[in-house]
Amino acid sequence: MNEDLLTKSGIADALGTNPMRVTRFVDRNKINAVKKEGKRELFKLTQFNVLKEELNAPESKKDAQSHGFSKDDYISTLKQQLKEQKEQYEQVVASKDETISSLKATIATSQHAYDDMKDQLAVKDKQISSLTKLTNNAQTLNLVDKDPKRLQAAHSDAETKPEGTSSEKKVDNHSSNEKKHWWQRLGGNK
Repeated sequence: MNEDLLTKSGIADALGTNPMRVTRFVDRNKINAVKKEGKRELFKLTQFNVLKEELNAPESKKDAQSHGFSKDDYISTLKQQLKEQKEQYEQVVASKDETISSLKATIATSQHAYDDMKDQLAVKDKQISSLTKLTNNAQTLNLVDKDPKRLQAAHSDAETKPEGTSSEKKVDNHSSNEKKHWWQRLGGNK
């Protein structure tokens, strides 16, 4: 009885077709295996008489030939697929190059903006320094204006310094004669 039982591959060989067609026939017609040995399903060849008739019909032979591919067909199909993949790859690379160029331009623009901001900050720092000095001077003047004693002290210092006592003037005149250079003394003897 085991001699009559075949696997799907064995049935395909016996009928002169491929195992996939046998599998589809089994699934479509819901044919149950007669026996299972592990993962292998065993069938009787007689269960596939309908398939045998389909395969022998003249229109199914034409259909099988139209669906059949030669090695050259596979090779040309694979070449076409490789060509399409290469074109896609080149498009991806070109897109990445454009993105990189765009990012470089953005970085350059950002660097320029950063440098401009640094220059503006330097100008701002100078302005703040100048304003701080002006504010300090204004506060000092405001304090002098509000405190009359400071104002009087500032006036009295200014009045006493340019004038001096008469004794100081005499000492200054006398000391200036002694401090003349030799050429000044020669000119004074005339």
